Amino acid sequence: MNELYRQRRQRHLRQMLHYLRLVFNDHFVIALMFFVGGLGLAYSNWLKTVSPRDTWIILVVGLILWLGLAVGRIATLLEPADTVFLLPREHDLHAYLVHAWHYSWWLAQAVQVIVVGLTVPILMLVDQLSGVSLLALLVTQLALKDSELTVRVTRLYRLPQAPARWLGVANAGLALVILALSLLVSPWLGVVLALILAGGQRWWHNQVWPHTVVAWQADIKSEANRMLGIYRFFNLFTDVPMVQGSVKRRKYLDWLLRWLPRDQPHAFGYLFTRGMLRGTEFSGLVTRLTVIGAILLYFIGHGWLAIGLDVIFIYLIGFQLLPFYKRYDNIVFTHIYPLAAPLKFKNFQRLLTVILSTTGIIFLIAVWLSNAPLAQVGILLVVNAIEIYLLVAWYAKMRLA
Repeated sequence: MNELYRQRRQRHLRQMLHYLRLVFNDHFVIALMFFVGGLGLAYSNWLKTVSPRDTWIILVVGLILWLGLAVGRIATLLEPADTVFLLPREHDLHAYLVHAWHYSWWLAQAVQVIVVGLTVPILMLVDQLSGVSLLALLVTQLALKDSELTVRVTRLYRLPQAPARWLGVANAGLALVILALSLLVSPWLGVVLALILAGGQRWWHNQVWPHTVVAWQADIKSEANRMLGIYRFFNLFTDVPMVQGSVKRRKYLDWLLRWLPRDQPHAFGYLFTRGMLRGTEFSGLVTRLTVIGAILLYFIGHGWLAIGLDVIFIYLIGFQLLPFYKRYDNIVFTHIYPLAAPLKFKNFQRLLTVILSTTGIIFLIAVWLSNAPLAQVGILLVVNAIEIYLLVAWYAKMRLA
């Protein structure tokens, strides 16, 4: 069982590294640098406005720490065929699950260290915690996450219906109370209670698992859902065979189609527009990047950083939309249209112009709402117009030729 999990873990890591190389390409790394820099600048500027009198911020920090405990699940790497081939060795599967537990523990605790680290400046300003007290809070957070992971491992076994239903709820409630006591009363009290909770959960797990069986179907379904969430993230940046785009009716968007010409020269334009409105892959990508860019521009608002961020996001959206041009090439009916080939590209250019122009307008509104000078809004308008023209008239033509 130890060797089986080691092999599956290595295969899983190779697959994750393969997709991570595709995700963290040059374009995304540049955008990520702007994203992190923008958030860091906004966070730094906001900290200058915080004072010890803003005690309500402590409640927000406690809520963030509590919600952070939900990040990180058990990577069991179980497969549907295991219900047949591993069933005879079900008792030995505990060693397999222990390895999954240890592997997931380190990843989950690294996330908790980052979450606590991000809240340290706030706690030092508002709660005026010392370095030793912040260390105690970190130990509390790690112990609470340990108890949460122990609950997840325990629920991999078939438990009575009542304990299984309330185990996670009770542990989450106790974690919330412990964090509240740690922030409002004393971090050392939180450490003691968190360690007691983590130790109690481990003791109860050791009492339960030898007397029950593995919940095969539920565990395999849970692992499939976990991997699906990872694949959906990768699918935002590259094609993932395990995730297929879906089509939604979206009747509430039909009014947009009434503005489209329905004559022969605009046949591909109607096809592309309807596919963009009804498909989830490209429309979701445009929506997510537009919302993220608008939020960042609202909080940054001023200076060349905002202009650079605007340029990067519009380029990313235009670059990611280029594969949509060949979306329907595998459908034979599009090749028997009595239309000249240049008409297809002109229709796609029109759709690309509309999408990027709409995104540019939303970015301009976000910058304007951030109380940026009108001169900067005007400069941004000119920059967007030039960039969209170059993307549609030159870059798209060069890439799709």
